[in-house]
Amino acid sequence: MVTESRNKLVFLVEDDLFYLELLENYFSEKSNFEILRFTTGEGCIANLHLNPDLVILDYFLDKHNVDAIDGKFVYRKIVEHCPNTRIVVVSAQQSAEVVFGLVKEGVRDYVMKGKETFDQLDLLFANNL
Repeated sequence: MVTESRNKLVFLVEDDLFYLELLENYFSEKSNFEILRFTTGEGCIANLHLNPDLVILDYFLDKHNVDAIDGKFVYRKIVEHCPNTRIVVVSAQQSAEVVFGLVKEGVRDYVMKGKETFDQLDLLFANNL
């Protein structure tokens, strides 16, 4: 009996279009992903019924709308609706208060945006994508 394995569904939630493109390129190089892009947390939340396997989530999502919800709120909604979804926060946020708040919220995977972001993602996903 042959069973087909479906592609893993990855949500990329990033309001910086350049960085969103970098993330999409990174995951496109991996073989088994279907990628959906969102420039707002609201867009991500509206599509949680699709049950993503992985969400790459920015913290600040207010580049196009200063009143946009932040990554912490989106994180809560993902956990509430898709408790088995792996969430990785990828952000330039360096404030100890914000990072500690995310950890307190339950975030286990946090990657800083910078020169080594994709190396850190490689380490994070080693044998686990």
